[in-house]
Amino acid sequence: MNINEQTDAFLFEMQSVINKFKQEFDLNHATIIGCMEMIKIDYLVDPTGEVEFNSDDEEDSDPF
Repeated sequence: MNINEQTDAFLFEMQSVINKFKQEFDLNHATIIGCMEMIKIDYLVDPTGEVEFNSDDEEDSDPF
């Protein structure tokens, strides 16, 4: 299966699962989208990774 076929299969499976839960649990669009957004954020943000931000005061480099 190439990447396009895998993407299509993943998309169709997601749609199938969403439709199943929408029918079985009578979920509205806002709830479904909210759940999808939560999952999206989980994939975009690595909760185990540490992100460090340095303030300008901590940097020793010359701004010019």
